[in-house]
Amino acid sequence: MVAQPSTAIVRPPRATSRVGALDVTGGRWWTAVLLAVVAALSAVIAGRISGPNGPWLWNLDMPKLDYPLAVFFHDALRAGHLPLWNDQLSFGFPLYAEGQIGAFYPPNWLIFQLPPLQALDLTRFLHLSIAGLGLGLLALRLTGSRAGAAVATATVVLCGGIVTKLEWTNVVVAWAWAPWVLYPLVRRPAPTRRGLVAAGVIWGIQALAGHPNTWVLTGIAAVTVMLAVAPRPATLGRIVGFGLVGAAVGAVQLIPTAVLLTLSPRASGISASDLFNDSATPFDLLGLAFANVFSPTQQGAWNLGATWHPQGFFGVLEAGMYVGMPVMGLAAVGARARRARPYLALAAVGVAIPILGAFHPGIWADLPVINGLRHPDRAYMLLDLALAILAAIGVARLTRSRGAWRRVALAVVVPVAAYGAVLAFAANLPATFEGALQDFGYLVGPSQAVTMRTDALVAMGQLAPFVPEVLIGCAGVALAVVGGRVQRRSTVRALVAATAVVPLVLFSPAPNGVNGLSAFSYADAPFVKAVQAAAPHHLLTLGEPGWYPGVPDQLAAAGVPDVRMFSSLDLEATDETVSALRQPGADPALRRALGVDVVATFGGASCPGTVLARVQADDATICRDAAALTPPYWVPAGVVAPVISAPPGLPLIQPVNATIDAQSALADARSADVVRWDSQSDTVTIDAPEQGWLVLGRAWWPMWQTTVDGSPVQVSSVLGIQAIQVPAGRHTIRQSLVPLDARA
Repeated sequence: MVAQPSTAIVRPPRATSRVGALDVTGGRWWTAVLLAVVAALSAVIAGRISGPNGPWLWNLDMPKLDYPLAVFFHDALRAGHLPLWNDQLSFGFPLYAEGQIGAFYPPNWLIFQLPPLQALDLTRFLHLSIAGLGLGLLALRLTGSRAGAAVATATVVLCGGIVTKLEWTNVVVAWAWAPWVLYPLVRRPAPTRRGLVAAGVIWGIQALAGHPNTWVLTGIAAVTVMLAVAPRPATLGRIVGFGLVGAAVGAVQLIPTAVLLTLSPRASGISASDLFNDSATPFDLLGLAFANVFSPTQQGAWNLGATWHPQGFFGVLEAGMYVGMPVMGLAAVGARARRARPYLALAAVGVAIPILGAFHPGIWADLPVINGLRHPDRAYMLLDLALAILAAIGVARLTRSRGAWRRVALAVVVPVAAYGAVLAFAANLPATFEGALQDFGYLVGPSQAVTMRTDALVAMGQLAPFVPEVLIGCAGVALAVVGGRVQRRSTVRALVAATAVVPLVLFSPAPNGVNGLSAFSYADAPFVKAVQAAAPHHLLTLGEPGWYPGVPDQLAAAGVPDVRMFSSLDLEATDETVSALRQPGADPALRRALGVDVVATFGGASCPGTVLARVQADDATICRDAAALTPPYWVPAGVVAPVISAPPGLPLIQPVNATIDAQSALADARSADVVRWDSQSDTVTIDAPEQGWLVLGRAWWPMWQTTVDGSPVQVSSVLGIQAIQVPAGRHTIRQSLVPLDARA
């Protein structure tokens, strides 16, 4: 009997999603979990995470920046509020506006419930993992290759572009969201409306991290990718929409930072040396292939004191871009694909920004948005991100691309040749090499150039990790040769992915060391203990060495009100006042009128007042000046005089300035009664014998709202300090910090 043909409908297999959408039905959720694991493991390696009891990742700025900020955040949350204001920094400072603390970034509200060092470890781990997962999913969307996505995940977490900047927490937090901003924008022919809004919202969230530089770089990356994917006039409208959404969401941080900028020394512009420091040098690209080309490794970390990078020890961190030769080779393979064009454009932008910075273009300094791109070398982060994507495409194409091994081989041969040429240059043409260091270095003098050339010979003469890096690169070439000649191509891709990741795992963590608590907190140092015991209203240090236990912000973190501070943005008025106090021969009456009652001098210099302690380890003398006033206090009307000047351009932001006759203030001051004083509000009562001024002693900031007997009053700035006019009689003065700039 002849079988009848079946009439059943044969359904085609369920289609996988097209490039541009994440398929959750075809096993890609499992792939997402795998990428999350790769990202987490890479984050542990990059962040040198050892466990809750340390040791913890350590680098140059950790003790004077990240650790104190973590203390401020932790202490504020423990007190039941956000870290909006700190009275221990200078004469008071709006932490939320400066941004580095990330006061409005919601994850920080949970993370910094932990003790400071554990919180810093967790935030690095979390955000590096977020970055890795985001770029892995983006690579998966573009290529469909799990191995390629894994390479992209590990590369974006372990690349030199971010690992050299782990000491700056807000950079890490902001970097985490860069891949997620791009993820909805890579659709062809154009992103959907929902995707465009999502990208804008994520870009706005990135702004809350408090690092405008990375935020601007991410915006540039998004615009580059959108234009490269769809080079049409309609794309300009999408860019505007994306920008408006991002700026609106990020405004809660961007507006306060803009307000602070107008009151900071940068309101009149950024100097060329500050803006363009850390621009491209001819040696930078060596750092793509070789992890230790600029600094020798000592006890598992870079010895930044022996770096020969033309921009110095911070310059080599800013110029970090290491991805290794295998990733470079894979990126060269992936660059041939049509879908790679947007990321080639992104890589070009990542290189062009530092090169343009080296020429100090005037328009860069004049335009507010690109004025935010200080230290142009940070754009190498975009280069690394683009190379990670191109490498993922390269993994997917490796076994199908004719002659792919030649491009992989070039990624080994060219860097090794360049390495040898630079080493020979340093050894055989010393004067020319030293001249090049001076040409591209910031304040590199002849004697320093000689030392740097010697350091170059030491760093580049080390066999490790140079030899292992070259051998791993050669292994990548070998895999590329056999890749197109075997049947099990998935196995080849997996081996290629492993080869690409190995040098990143082995050599990327080296820019950062690890250390125990005493390397971060100086609260137990003899000097800090001595000034704590003095219980100053305000402390002034004079003639201090460049590095000692009382570095700016360490004293504030220990609860000592130090008139100095360390910030990328500070209040210009109080900054100028502190500078005046620190000048040789400064009028002691001014110091006393501002409430500076404890002075520490170094190197045997005379110390005003009664000696309280001597700290032999730091050659410091700590004295109390009993003649100092303790703000808040009242003075007669004639002691304070308004400054006659042109009307301010922004009356709600710029203060009405006044001056004070310090000698008269010392003679006529009358103490006020402090009912309440904290970082959010204060209540003061005064029995004024006649009309006069109440000098509050706290820095002027426009978001402090002040009332006298319940009626709002104008607050003037006296040398950057708040002062208000009060009539004769008994009055109650109340202040509250109302950050209207953030609420807007």
